[in-house]
Amino acid sequence: MQENFVKIGIVPKGKYSQQKVKCPKCSHTRKNKSDTSLSINLEDGLYHCHHCGWNGSVNPNINMIKEKIYTKPTTSNLQKINSNAIKFLNARGITNQVIENNKITTTKDGKSVVFPYLKNNELVNYKTRGINNKTFTQSKNGQPIIFNYDRVVNQDFVILCEGELDSLSWEVAGFTYHTSVNMGAPNVRDKNLDKKLECITNCYEVFDNAKAVYLCTDNDENGRYLEEELIRRIGAEKIRLIDTNPYKDANEVLLNEGIDSLLHRFKNARVPKVEGIFDVSDIYDSMLDGYKNGQERGSTTHIEAIDRAWTWRNGEVNIWTGYQNEGKSMFLNQLSVLKAFHDGWKFAVFSPENMPINDFFHDLIECYIGKSSDPFYQNNYMSEAEFKQGMEFMKKHFFIIYPKKSYKLEDIFERAKFLVKTKGIRSLIIDPYNTVQHRMQRGEREDLYISRFMSELKRFAVENKISVHLVAHQVTPQKDDNGRYRKPDVNTIKGGGTFADKSDNVLFVWRPNRALDFSNTQVTFGSQKIKKQKLVGYPQDIEGITYHRKSNRYYFNNQTPFDDVDNIRCENELE
Repeated sequence: MQENFVKIGIVPKGKYSQQKVKCPKCSHTRKNKSDTSLSINLEDGLYHCHHCGWNGSVNPNINMIKEKIYTKPTTSNLQKINSNAIKFLNARGITNQVIENNKITTTKDGKSVVFPYLKNNELVNYKTRGINNKTFTQSKNGQPIIFNYDRVVNQDFVILCEGELDSLSWEVAGFTYHTSVNMGAPNVRDKNLDKKLECITNCYEVFDNAKAVYLCTDNDENGRYLEEELIRRIGAEKIRLIDTNPYKDANEVLLNEGIDSLLHRFKNARVPKVEGIFDVSDIYDSMLDGYKNGQERGSTTHIEAIDRAWTWRNGEVNIWTGYQNEGKSMFLNQLSVLKAFHDGWKFAVFSPENMPINDFFHDLIECYIGKSSDPFYQNNYMSEAEFKQGMEFMKKHFFIIYPKKSYKLEDIFERAKFLVKTKGIRSLIIDPYNTVQHRMQRGEREDLYISRFMSELKRFAVENKISVHLVAHQVTPQKDDNGRYRKPDVNTIKGGGTFADKSDNVLFVWRPNRALDFSNTQVTFGSQKIKKQKLVGYPQDIEGITYHRKSNRYYFNNQTPFDDVDNIRCENELE
């Protein structure tokens, strides 16, 4: 197996089965070029880089999911820049020298400027901009990277803009370490930012290596939305904000006030406010936006009945409780799959009880497809194409946190924060509470520790703008006069009522007839505490839910919420 590793550039050290070595894909781009970020296993032939995410297998007996393959652009439609394009760029303040430095060309019909996207001096993508109209195109299946990659990688300082003309304006002012996103700013109503910001994900090493990143997005609603998301992914500690007011962008500053104004604005770039000190001016725009357009509401679960009781809202901590083996984790997983499919959400899941990882993903795929992934059930066995389709979906939307050495909360947070930055996750699930390696101080009461633990969850949810979910069991169930287990309650969560006190929402999943008939799959979902009721939902019980073992799905009044999922998925499979 060692020889197979060497063939793809991985050099094992000795014969230890599990090793960490240098990654041939990213080590040359990093400041610490000796960092051993690539984990390899000599027995099973698997490898995974914890820095750039490169992974796969050199074992011919293991069929790995193929990474997305990009197509290198053909240059048959490109030609040397013409006089009209030069005149257009000059009119925008871009000098001939800057045009030449950035190897700008035109399309063969002469109607569009072509901005090349180079990586290691190789054309991997390009973007066109109409000369007489504001139309944009990109190379088909080109690799999404940031503009001017070769001149910003391994730089201590990077200026990150919203478009190529703004980026080039900074070079006119004397800065070569300028770049821009390749698809402009997302619309504020976009639910799924990952496609528009795939260039950031693919070039994360640029911002990871930089000491400071100067953001110069457009001075409008979409630009501020992009700025907010880039701060979230790159980290506020590295960010410097360049103000273009009263102009829309850097290019307008160049045209109206000249190079000196750009230099002045760069010099006076502001750092994010001191942590923990705020006044209303810090949130003036968002407050006014909330007044005019409404506050951030919880977003739909895509199940109308559930929406009445609870909806997804960033920055909140949700407790999911219930008795053992009554389906609270499975119910949450189904809602997560629906949210991932409809709204593009990505999830980080810490769930040691559901390991090994294969078992966890089998459960999710069965829910997504609605069939069994086990050949034992031949009458309900999904096809190989369906199974691979399920794996591709999980690969994009679900990431397992499973630290080897400890399950401390800070270790979970460290990995979740990495996934916020590199994958843009929207939710963290910790399932259940008692699998976390707790660190109670000597003499500390359990209720005070739980209070501290919940405060840390809330801070993480707010700072990273994600929805956090903690699964917590009920105490040993007691039966009522009819022989049924009593309904789960906020005050009977194992560990005490502090969970409910410090959470935003408390939700439960209950099989009311389980004690009478174990085969009965009737389910009640309920919300017993909703902190922001006008924005999230109203506490209530939702009945008429049944669990269908065959499809591994919950039905609501005998209707599946997966009809749209199945229809679209089948259409994609046919294509």
